[in-house]
Amino acid sequence: MSTSYTLRIDCALLRYYHAQDHIKILYDHIKQAEKLENYQIVDAENNGDKKIIKFKNNPPVLLSLVLGDVIHSLRSSLDYIACAIVSFCNSGADLAHIQFPFGEKGKALNCKNRSCIKGVSDAALDLIESIREKHSEGLSLICNFSNQDKHRLLLPAYTHCIGYKFQVDEKKETTTMLSVQPQRVLDHKTLIKDGDTIDFSDQLMKAIRIGFQLENDDGYYGTESIYLMNDTVRQVLNSIIPFFSIAMLESETDSKKSA
Repeated sequence: MSTSYTLRIDCALLRYYHAQDHIKILYDHIKQAEKLENYQIVDAENNGDKKIIKFKNNPPVLLSLVLGDVIHSLRSSLDYIACAIVSFCNSGADLAHIQFPFGEKGKALNCKNRSCIKGVSDAALDLIESIREKHSEGLSLICNFSNQDKHRLLLPAYTHCIGYKFQVDEKKETTTMLSVQPQRVLDHKTLIKDGDTIDFSDQLMKAIRIGFQLENDDGYYGTESIYLMNDTVRQVLNSIIPFFSIAMLESETDSKKSA
């Protein structure tokens, strides 16, 4: 039984929406694991600016499993839309080996990469290349996270501190409205181990946050990386889906001209 390209588009969208359900579950679990009750901060001896972190609970492995569900749905959404493009360009194409062509970051697709979308038009290939260039960071993360999740756990760990300060939003005669403002987090995150020392000399409040590790990578990736991957798929779908209508209109215009 053949599946229409329109149904494949719908399935790509449904897969993305399914990922949103898992992301909500993941963020709820992360929020629980980052609660103050999971660790304590004690004074370092003879140094008022230094504190020692003591963990009561490690991040649960369940985080890895739920993140894997998120990544699987995001990558599947991209693969589904790749199949939609190929079947649109060639209704009789064999889709057995069709998938989204991640390729190498910063490089154009080579012959082997292009075989993942064999049969697409030049216009479709140009569109995919422009998408790869624009969203290279997010697509690279999806590919790397997905490849590890298929074979190994995406290990969760306490990886970084976020500093907070109070900001006066509104001051009245009897009340003062304050908001808590998080400070910028360093892009590169490293493992925080039980007994590590944290610097409080900046006088900011501190909270411990969770990240995930990829093997053969000395860094950890926090929730902002998950947001980037999710937003990347959203933008890729928003870029590709209009292609079908545009291509149909151009085809009809060409037919009228040649008639």
